[in-house]
Amino acid sequence: MTGAEQFEYTGKEELDQAKYLPGYNRNIANQLMKMMKPGQALMDFGAGIGTISELVREQAQPESITCLEIDAGNKDMLEGKGFTVITDIAQCPDASIDVVYSSNVLEHIEDDVAALKEIYARLKPGGYASFWVPAWKILWTKMDDRVGHFRRYRRPMMVQAFQAAGFTIDRCYYQDCLGFPVTVLFKLIGDKDAKVTEGNLKLYDNVIFPVSHVLDTVCAPFIGKNLVMHARKPL
Repeated sequence: MTGAEQFEYTGKEELDQAKYLPGYNRNIANQLMKMMKPGQALMDFGAGIGTISELVREQAQPESITCLEIDAGNKDMLEGKGFTVITDIAQCPDASIDVVYSSNVLEHIEDDVAALKEIYARLKPGGYASFWVPAWKILWTKMDDRVGHFRRYRRPMMVQAFQAAGFTIDRCYYQDCLGFPVTVLFKLIGDKDAKVTEGNLKLYDNVIFPVSHVLDTVCAPFIGKNLVMHARKPL
């Protein structure tokens, strides 16, 4: 198996939390759409229940979106929302996709470079890979263990992985700068099992993250709870 099929699906907790974070999800989608143009063929690598792809479909005006998703329940939900779904990246022809985008998936794959090489092969020359991943090992909590993360990325680590797969780096930057100290504080005084409540998530989405988003305009080169990569397959 290749790409997203290299891991047993363990991300339900992340999907359950995401439904309480509409503003945060919009920002993820906006970051991933920076390299997209109307009329392109897109792939969501590890689509989950389609939270990000629904936003991309509404805003990016793609020709098509192919969702790669291994979980049977998620696959049914995606198909019910009108998406084309594949369960193995080998089902996608080489050099057929303009942009592959992904949110919180690459960290679940033990051999991330091998997965990126598979993605590279599916991109058209000049195509982009746009990824959102968790950052900084110091922010590791028991939730990372529960959902099957192999790593949290630093910028040099992310650049190295994409370059090893053949990509040219366009931009790589951090997001959610306030998420860094909030997570550190949560580790120190929060739930020892790193479980957050619906109320916590709504507070973060409505109060803390909007401020963090403004500060990211200054802090993105240096610090953030997450990392964004835009990398290109050379012509």
